[in-house]
Amino acid sequence: MNIKILITGASGQLGTVLTKKLQEKYGVDHAIATDLHFKEDFNGFFEKLDATDYDALQKIVKKYKITQIYHLAAILSASGEKFPLNTWDINMGSIFNVLEVSRLNNVDKVFFPSSIAVYGSDTPKINTPQDYVLTPSTVYGISKAAGENWLKYYFERYGLDVRSIRYPGVIGHQSLPGGGTTDYAVDIFHKAVKNEEFECFLEATTALPMIYMDDAIRATLELMEAPKKNVNRQQKVYPSKLWKNDN
Repeated sequence: MNIKILITGASGQLGTVLTKKLQEKYGVDHAIATDLHFKEDFNGFFEKLDATDYDALQKIVKKYKITQIYHLAAILSASGEKFPLNTWDINMGSIFNVLEVSRLNNVDKVFFPSSIAVYGSDTPKINTPQDYVLTPSTVYGISKAAGENWLKYYFERYGLDVRSIRYPGVIGHQSLPGGGTTDYAVDIFHKAVKNEEFECFLEATTALPMIYMDDAIRATLELMEAPKKNVNRQQKVYPSKLWKNDN
């Protein structure tokens, strides 16, 4: 089968690294990167795309005969709280477009990154139950929780193969911070190198779960490559299973 992959948000923190991995695995001409802005050091196929533009997305999917979509375009948690209504419109409008375009064009698989932001402050911090009540406190978390339900709807109603992971904070050296809650862990070093002052919005005693970028990418690819019959929870998997313990 001729796999053609579309990545939205390909110039973002996760998208930059994931796009390169997909190019390495499937070939440069099989991974179509899209975003609002082109990165000068990018090598490959790129289309400028606002993921909230249904017609533009539809045109690209048809043009390249896309078989898989990795939908990474979104406003992240910290940035999203500055403009909550705009964040909701962008995050939800784009996932609606991806799901509907995928359904109408018989796209084989869709990946939608969810987040531990779907949980609330009262959620157990250790061995968090998969089906614990979702009470997100940010518009980003609210949009991810809603997105999970829409993925479930499209799977049950239309049979669309949708897959998702609830990421913790993703950190890595390969790309610049993108406005997430845990991006301070990377941003602080960029500021230090530039001799700039850094102010963290978190309290000194705050502890947050994180995952290394390479592990997040590996988990994502393993999930997407798994046979459909082996994916027993269609809309999400446990964050605790994202990394390997080699000890």
